[in-house]
Amino acid sequence: MTNGTGFRLDIQGLRAIAVLLVLVFHVWPTGLPGGYVGVDVFFVISGFLITGLLVREFENKGRISLVGFYARRIRRLLPAATLTLAAAAIGSYLWLPEALWSDLAMEVLASGFYVENLLLVVKSVDYLALQEAPSPVQHYWSLSVEEQFYIFWPLLMIATGALARKMGWRTRAVFAAALGSVTLASFAWGVYKSYTDPAPGYFLTTTRIWELGIGGLLSLMAFDEGGNRLARGVAGWAGCLAILASGYFYTTGLPFPGYEALLPTLGAAALIYARSEPSDLLGRALAVRPLQYFGDISYSLYLWHWPVVVFYPYVTGREIGRFSDGVTVVVVSVVLAHLSKYGVEDRFRHPVAATGRSSGYKLAYAMGAGCMLLVAAAAAVPYGSAMKLDSGYAAPLSQVDASYPGAEAFLHQLPVPKVAASLPAPGVAKLDRGPAYGGNGEKNCIGSTVDDAIAFCNYGKADGRFHLVVIGDSHAVHWLPAFKKLADERGWRLTGLTKSSCAITDVTVRFGSRSSTREFEECTRWNRKMIDWVLANKPDLVVVSMSPNHKIQNREAPDSQEAIAQGLVRELRNLTNAGIDVAMIKHTPWQLEDPPSCMSKPGATVEACSGRRSQVILEGAVVLASRLDNRLSLLDFDDAFCQGDVCPVVIGNVFVHRDKNHLTATYARSLAPALLDRIRRTHPGVP
Repeated sequence: MTNGTGFRLDIQGLRAIAVLLVLVFHVWPTGLPGGYVGVDVFFVISGFLITGLLVREFENKGRISLVGFYARRIRRLLPAATLTLAAAAIGSYLWLPEALWSDLAMEVLASGFYVENLLLVVKSVDYLALQEAPSPVQHYWSLSVEEQFYIFWPLLMIATGALARKMGWRTRAVFAAALGSVTLASFAWGVYKSYTDPAPGYFLTTTRIWELGIGGLLSLMAFDEGGNRLARGVAGWAGCLAILASGYFYTTGLPFPGYEALLPTLGAAALIYARSEPSDLLGRALAVRPLQYFGDISYSLYLWHWPVVVFYPYVTGREIGRFSDGVTVVVVSVVLAHLSKYGVEDRFRHPVAATGRSSGYKLAYAMGAGCMLLVAAAAAVPYGSAMKLDSGYAAPLSQVDASYPGAEAFLHQLPVPKVAASLPAPGVAKLDRGPAYGGNGEKNCIGSTVDDAIAFCNYGKADGRFHLVVIGDSHAVHWLPAFKKLADERGWRLTGLTKSSCAITDVTVRFGSRSSTREFEECTRWNRKMIDWVLANKPDLVVVSMSPNHKIQNREAPDSQEAIAQGLVRELRNLTNAGIDVAMIKHTPWQLEDPPSCMSKPGATVEACSGRRSQVILEGAVVLASRLDNRLSLLDFDDAFCQGDVCPVVIGNVFVHRDKNHLTATYARSLAPALLDRIRRTHPGVP
């Protein structure tokens, strides 16, 4: 169905459905838990339109002009995308916590150069990045996939078109064979990655090409305008229902883009194939003015809605919890999209009529270069400030201070005077991680998630007579500032043997934050090496600490923790049977909301940002293991984190958490006296 100029109203209506699915999903995720499939619908549309454009150019002119193709892409996409990135960078500088500026600047640059998806792939294997709140430009991953597709796809078509001409083969048949092979290979790869390693697989271009490829193959079909109207009508309604059903019934727990992605993508292809007519009920529905309007602004709406979603809590001081909050986000997003569409997109999309083709191309590329420079300048605003912040940052306190008693305020009721702000301040709390993470002349000494190599954190006196080893994941790392303080004061030899996201157990745990991801084989191998090292070196005491949220593939959380606990007991019995003393630290609180982000919002209070004991104290594998073997003493610090039913995010004027579940180094150091006292209760020989 066209409006008489070749412009398809049904595709514009489909664009509207796609962007509205994404918008509703991001604003009211529980109302439309599968709304993220709108992105998959966009991929099919893009593949159909771009491939059709390239095929027609090749058939009409005998060649494909890459210069002209990329000039059109620049004019169409870069101005609005650049404006949004610049606004996001400035907004982040104004409203987001200072500790997020450096990462935000990196993401702005990655988005501006259309490699944001690759940056997110890297972050998906970075344990620290898994703890971060989403950035206001994270949605550029899908635009990056499309732009990378626009580089690869025309080159493939030029090569296959030249081969077809040389061999005298039918051009469309050769295109179909080449594109079909790539599409099938990408689909197979997408299915494999979605079930074996979905966190990075979700963002890879190679796992997404098949969705654009479906649209591309559809564009190669010879459409019969008359055709079987009944078949086309059935296809159109079936496609529309498939898209809406996936948006309503799918959840974020599904492995994507695997088999499940076929429903929305084939649905989009079916709806495009149907070419719904004005006389059809579906055609009239897709052509209604509201849908056409949202189709018109779909690109700008996609660009602007996510920054508004991310910034809203920081600007207003409240989450998007009430319906009115969601409506406000939608209205602001639509207004910005409208202004962007008609003030930026349309202004730059078409070259001035008097401009010649060559001059028009030069102007487009000059504009593209200008956009890149603007992106770099925008990213420099938060990045420069972040570098000043990072270089000037030092841990606020190395010991308990009268004005900042920290844990001692709870443990020994030390008075808590009024101060101007907590230490560290909420905006920089994420930086207060301790020396194990590197910086300030220290090297990162935490085991990486990508291999099984052992890294050693060595503190205290190298030839100290008492040797203490701390083992575990990042929840062991966040205790190291307290242990280091004791080692320095008492002349201990302290060794940290830690690996991010790795549970101490002989069963293989899962790596990743999604509900289905790969088995963490590197962790299993690391455990074996670590235990062998401890047995060979026979320290005086081994202390274990780890997260209560590790899971085993295809098992529910409680069952996972029980199995991990049993594996933990078996590993530690290797040590106790060799005469090595072992102590375990009970899991520290896991707050419901990121405390630094929560406390950075306007009007934030400690009470509002703090979780209840029943919500944040989790009974994980360490607690379960202490019940399975009474030789494994448990050091319980609940009284250092909670009073009554509340576990505050600020205690004794010290900020407790640098994210939802990791302690600040400052608060950990304030726990050092209690840590020594409780170790001595169960291990009296500790000097």
